[in-house]
Amino acid sequence: HHGVDVGTVARDQGRAAVIRALVIVILAAACGASTPKRIVISTNAPAEYPGVIHDPSTLKPNFMVRQTLTLRSKGKYEGKPVEGELEAVLQKDGDNILIIGFGPMSIKAFTLLHKGDMITFENFVGRELPFSPRNIMVDVHRVFFKRLPTPADPKYSGVQRGQLDGETLEEAWQDGELRGSVYTRPGSTFKGAIRIQFGAGCGPDHCEPETVMLRNEWFGYTLTIASEGFERL
Repeated sequence: HHGVDVGTVARDQGRAAVIRALVIVILAAACGASTPKRIVISTNAPAEYPGVIHDPSTLKPNFMVRQTLTLRSKGKYEGKPVEGELEAVLQKDGDNILIIGFGPMSIKAFTLLHKGDMITFENFVGRELPFSPRNIMVDVHRVFFKRLPTPADPKYSGVQRGQLDGETLEEAWQDGELRGSVYTRPGSTFKGAIRIQFGAGCGPDHCEPETVMLRNEWFGYTLTIASEGFERL
């Protein structure tokens, strides 16, 4: 008789849910438009993807940026590797964070709004999102807003480590710019790390990188973000 590793089973189930969701988010615009499907959840709701996200009104700076997101997953969906591309606009303005995803011909595919302690997801393409839209916002916060205290030296180069929102965070700085972040959860069932590599442009008081690569080893996917037209609001 062999025991079942509950943590492994849960992690595999979570990874499968993420793969299904990524396929839908990226490919959904190929479907015909239909009545929007609206989901409203609390940021504190139980989630398979852990990560504290804070009220946008407490976050700085305000900005808007156009993005091209490319997703690759180690897993497969319907027997095929997961890979796709999505155009989006990300805006942080005052007390909200808004993402608008676009399909072919610039058709609006979905909106994702974080305001206060609530997240609202509206899907305009007829497929349901099979996991919490909160997961998407967790990655947004990790890339643009989660930080350890800024190094005192404006030209700092080196690595600093600390605890943030129940996770261990390691940041790599080069000549006063943040170039890498690594999130781990020691003692949990989540093995490996969330690893983020920043291109030039992520400084102490703003984060406007031309490129970002996020490797989520917990769920087995890589998200590459190419940004252009950062506009401070």
